[in-house]
Amino acid sequence: MDYILLGFIGFIAALTPGPDIFYVIKQGLCNGKEKALKAVAGILSGNIIYLTLVGIGLGSVGKNIYFQLIVGFLGGIYLFKIAYFSFKEMVKLNIKKCEKNQNIYKEALLLNLSNPKAMIFFAVIVTPFLSKNIMLSLGTLFFGISLAFTFAALISSKIKLEERILNIINKTAAILFLFFGIKLFALAFESLEKIVF
Repeated sequence: MDYILLGFIGFIAALTPGPDIFYVIKQGLCNGKEKALKAVAGILSGNIIYLTLVGIGLGSVGKNIYFQLIVGFLGGIYLFKIAYFSFKEMVKLNIKKCEKNQNIYKEALLLNLSNPKAMIFFAVIVTPFLSKNIMLSLGTLFFGISLAFTFAALISSKIKLEERILNIINKTAAILFLFFGIKLFALAFESLEKIVF
């Protein structure tokens, strides 16, 4: 059940308005399914790099109780902040002109890798699952993210996405981030109890 939740969080988080999802939607609206899927491939390649780094880092230090305390506390604050801004933000789709681009994969990859906050986000989301299988956690998260971007590429190439739908996704994501923030605070308090007692 936890892994299903993790996959669902990956799915909703990927659909939350941001540069990556807007780039995919723009390619779908402007240039059709094939170009949108190229953009998805670039973004997912960047995510594989981030998730690999997170997996290596968490695999070596993730079970340390002090690490769990710090990540749980700071990660909880980080997710509360994301939840607040996601809930408050009103999405505006601003696709005024469509330009032809031959290097969509490369552009999407660089767009994704230019956001180092993604690695922090992945680390924070995966941390509560450290007592379980970390590779399965990362795989489930990646599956949810892949599904979301592919869904956005296919839908945006067929129909015009409305800002109202993206705003509903934003509010849903805010609730999920809030829930996960609480879960991270619980992890931090468990770690603190082990240190103190």
